[in-house]
Amino acid sequence: MASPLSIRLDERLRLNLEQEAAASGIPLSQLVRDLLETGAKRARRDRIRRDSARVARYVAATPSAQELFEETGGTHGA
Repeated sequence: MASPLSIRLDERLRLNLEQEAAASGIPLSQLVRDLLETGAKRARRDRIRRDSARVARYVAATPSAQELFEETGGTHGA
């Protein structure tokens, strides 16, 4: 089981979240968990994309990396 987490919300944000939770028919805690999970997944995907772009820039600028890339089969279908 996950550990509880305490966060502070200003009144306006809390009211907005409570309204959204009520409109969705779910408890506030579930809405917050869902939003955090979605945000964490998005952040992870964004980090992976940034890292992939960094590697691509390195390969494009480095002849020895280009050689290794070609030796190992290039883009593997990309």
